[in-house]
Amino acid sequence: MTKRGKLVQCKPKFNPFTKSLMMNTGGFPDFITFRKQDNGYEVIGVEVKANGWLDREEKEKCIWLLENKIFSRILVARKSKEKGKIEYIDFKVKYNKK
Repeated sequence: MTKRGKLVQCKPKFNPFTKSLMMNTGGFPDFITFRKQDNGYEVIGVEVKANGWLDREEKEKCIWLLENKIFSRILVARKSKEKGKIEYIDFKVKYNKK
């Protein structure tokens, strides 16, 4: 597999009619978390999906982010069957990626 792609900063969107900034909607993953460890920090990306399924393009992005050591791991958050609960699935475990 050839390494390709690059990491680019997400630019804010500007509404020229109201002259205001709009919310960034193009970010992937949805959240970035930091967990303190003895030797530094673990950086975890969290992508939120109601059903827990990623499309092909999102899977490729996850693989690239993990291979290039941008994130230590990526979690997919989805609705749990229990009302009001959130379930987190590790990308490497669900999609069996090394």
